Amino acid sequence: MTDRKDRFHGDVGSFITSHDARARTTRFKKRKEEQGYKPGSFTQAEFFGSNRINHLLGRKDCVGIRIYYGKRHEDADENPVGEGEGELKSRMVIVGVRADGSDIFDDATGLKDSGDGDALGDGWSCPRMCQP
Repeated sequence: MTDRKDRFHGDVGSFITSHDARARTTRFKKRKEEQGYKPGSFTQAEFFGSNRINHLLGRKDCVGIRIYYGKRHEDADENPVGEGEGELKSRMVIVGVRADGSDIFDDATGLKDSGDGDALGDGWSCPRMCQP
């Protein structure tokens, strides 16, 4: 069995064909609609700029990224609102990862400084900001 320290490196993941990628995303959308969601009423994807992703990848000891599924309270224009306000929406949270598999967080909880951008969130959501 592969040692845990050998599992996290810059070559994890597989390139897939555009056909496979489209099939996977189509299945996701179809399943949501089967669950009663109207087309265009659920988040299908988020766009994040390369400069932001490169910032995470450039952090000390970073060998890759981890993408978490998350939820955030938002208004109708997708602006964050207070806990319990607006609607709870699915959103991505992207963090850098070390070779030992740990997330790269400089937890500033309780400190004066709020960190240097430990994670990436608030991408442009699709369908709102999808290609035409």
